[in-house]
Amino acid sequence: MDRIYLDNSATTRVDKRVADTVYEYMTEKYGNPSSAHSFGQEAKYALDDAREKIAKVINASVNEIYFTSGGTEADNWAVKGLADMFVNHGHPVHIITSEYEHSAVYAMCKHYTKLFPGLFSATFLNPDSNGSISVAMVEDAITENTKLVSVMHVNNEIGIINDISVIGKLCRTKNIIFHTDAVQSFTKVPIDVKAMNIDILSASSHKIYGPKGVGMLYLRKKVALLPNQYGGHQESNMRTGTENLPGIAGFAKAAEISFNEINEEIPRITELRNKLYELISAGVDNIIVNSDLENGYGGILNITFPGVEGEALLLSLDLEGIAVSTGSACSTGQITPSRVLLAIGRTPEEAQSSIRFSVGRFNTPEEIEFAAQKVIENVKRLREMMN
Repeated sequence: MDRIYLDNSATTRVDKRVADTVYEYMTEKYGNPSSAHSFGQEAKYALDDAREKIAKVINASVNEIYFTSGGTEADNWAVKGLADMFVNHGHPVHIITSEYEHSAVYAMCKHYTKLFPGLFSATFLNPDSNGSISVAMVEDAITENTKLVSVMHVNNEIGIINDISVIGKLCRTKNIIFHTDAVQSFTKVPIDVKAMNIDILSASSHKIYGPKGVGMLYLRKKVALLPNQYGGHQESNMRTGTENLPGIAGFAKAAEISFNEINEEIPRITELRNKLYELISAGVDNIIVNSDLENGYGGILNITFPGVEGEALLLSLDLEGIAVSTGSACSTGQITPSRVLLAIGRTPEEAQSSIRFSVGRFNTPEEIEFAAQKVIENVKRLREMMN
């Protein structure tokens, strides 16, 4: 069997329909959207069309969408764009977020805490026993200086879906800006920024079968945020520099496809994920499931295999042609336990014995069966080696 890719939460293969669109805007419709001639105006029309398609997915207005280089930039911008408005004028800022946010939010909050001690502070909420961040937790953490709440929609490692609608409603009543990292949920879980009271939202192209290096920030019209870049007029003076039109056109095409096919695609992906779990759990004893198989996002399955080093299992599966992700993060040559798994109560040893399987559009039942078989074989082999 050919190589099997089960790491779709890290990135996805570009859909052929999307690749064709990107190629078109690289080779045929290659004008600069800022140019006044027909080549530029053709590109400008494509840029406006892309913004409209992206806005439609989340029920936003076209002038509330700002294109970025990806989800990380968008997350960074949400934190620093708001914080700088206050701390630069000596006003204290308190932000509420979670212990299992993506590092683009988590690290930015940590950075500003060190950069502006006494002026900038952050509360990092621990998820409950179900892996969720509840509205009660958020409400209990609010202070008179709370300016922003940032809670992710779908967690990228365990697939838990937070009820951001109730959190958004609370924030709106308290006049606190609410941001959600929707990188893992955009076009996969229904989003309505108006109904959910979302003020700022981040999304990324390469998680939805689009090109890498492009994403977006939704910014509600009534919310003030400092520009992310200066020195040009692009993106309404908020994110300057010539737009990555091939990437943006591809992102919009990917969003359009995923949005139109969500009712068929997500149930199919969920069925494959469930099949993978059923096969593995039937063949391997003593496992811990870190994902919510009933209420979580259907594409993510995170399992702890006690007695097995996660990196060893990952490499063993890679030799079999199967790509998965470990529950650990490698930094400066040291393996450290996943912050997400520690936050939901796993021990460091359990966190380092965990694997994330993420199913996507191009996976097949045959791949799932083969992958499950190889997981079972290698877990048993590695456990025997440890005994």
